[in-house]
Amino acid sequence: MDTGSDGAFQPKEDILNILTSLGFSRNASIKALYYTGNSNADLAAAWVIENQHRSDIDSPLNEDESDDHGDEAGYLPEGVDFYKMVFVVNSELDMGVGKTAAQVAHAALGLHRTLLDDPQKYGQMLMSWEQFGETKIVTKGDNTAQLMSLAEKASNLDLPHYIVHDAGKTQIPSGSTTVLAIMGNLEVVDSITGSLKLL
Repeated sequence: MDTGSDGAFQPKEDILNILTSLGFSRNASIKALYYTGNSNADLAAAWVIENQHRSDIDSPLNEDESDDHGDEAGYLPEGVDFYKMVFVVNSELDMGVGKTAAQVAHAALGLHRTLLDDPQKYGQMLMSWEQFGETKIVTKGDNTAQLMSLAEKASNLDLPHYIVHDAGKTQIPSGSTTVLAIMGNLEVVDSITGSLKLL
């Protein structure tokens, strides 16, 4: 655990900034980092979402407090892989908010169907993802060429992915590549999409 000179927990500021930019309170974000090992924004975000019902979620972290909400140290069991879905939205299409949301939903459903269609290959991944917060991140892609390049990288790493081609009924031409969805181990997915900005 990261500690300062006084021995108190020190959250990683870069991860803390990501969490607060997502709309989580600073105190909730610090708690999430404390309880998930101070290593990953995705896991910390999942912790906040799973614990938002707690009455003390927005109060300052007290490392000495007795925890009445279960064993937080067990939140990250040893030997378990953590997974996330990342959606890369094609920014060159300049879709409206509603259109973007619909296209990301198409991508999520398409990718989920891909996972369900091959339970022998993806069953463990899907179960782990569902158990630990169903982490989903939406990012900004530059253009169709970039989405296709990222899809190729996902394919080369044998990651399940899904590309949405719009029907062209509203806003954009038929066949436009709107969203790429990728799922996999946190570190592996980050090796493909980690440099992209959040949408």
